[in-house]
Amino acid sequence: MKTYAGTGVAFGLGAGLAESLVDNVLRDKVQPVPGSLVYCDLALAFEHSGIYVGNDQIVHLNGDGRVEAVSPARFLQRLGGFNPAISIYVSCRDKQAVGSPAAAAQAMQAIGKRQDYNVLFDNCHQFSSWCLSDNRANSDSFTWMLKDTAKAHLHANTWRVWDWED
Repeated sequence: MKTYAGTGVAFGLGAGLAESLVDNVLRDKVQPVPGSLVYCDLALAFEHSGIYVGNDQIVHLNGDGRVEAVSPARFLQRLGGFNPAISIYVSCRDKQAVGSPAAAAQAMQAIGKRQDYNVLFDNCHQFSSWCLSDNRANSDSFTWMLKDTAKAHLHANTWRVWDWED
């Protein structure tokens, strides 16, 4: 089961496209602010996350263990583009994007650094959580854990699609 972004409503497997359609057509879109947490769907129940740092750049930990700044289009190309991602979701409080300048600064300072990457024990969500919380030893291996950290540090209570142009 998959939870509809920001609502707690669960959908069955394969509903990601329907969810994205609703989010892109019926809900208000937002522009992220520096330090916003962003994520996109990958495959099945997996997502990819990063920190928006301004100037249409997202800092993320890629699958090779390198921290890099990328465009929204490049962020969506995880798994060589073989994923259902068509939307990037932004941390919001109600209908407004929220972020943390300290999280953006933390992410920027990490660009170019390398670390061991492990899909379960040292992944993009833990990198993003570290930027938000300054807790390098966090255990936020999954998006739902990371969203709890965003709620605690950004007071994010919903997720909206980023209104960006390719």
